[in-house]
Amino acid sequence: MKKSIAYLSKHMKAIAIVIAILIVGASFRWEVRDVDDAQTGTLITHYQGIAFPWQRCGASGGGKPIKFHVHQWLCYGIVSIDAKGMTY
Repeated sequence: MKKSIAYLSKHMKAIAIVIAILIVGASFRWEVRDVDDAQTGTLITHYQGIAFPWQRCGASGGGKPIKFHVHQWLCYGIVSIDAKGMTY
């Protein structure tokens, strides 16, 4: 028991840094987003990569109708969210 307490107290800074990195990394999400023109069905945008917490999900059509499909993985892939829809 004394050895484990001594080990934890000696490496407290490294343990705190690893825990902080894990918490910050869990707030980011991996996203696959496809945006299609609703009238013609042609692909407008395809994005696959990291989405930051302050970024919006989905897309804007700029006044014309679009169909979107967004799939996100949160918390290192533990939580999966799938959204499909149509907007302007």
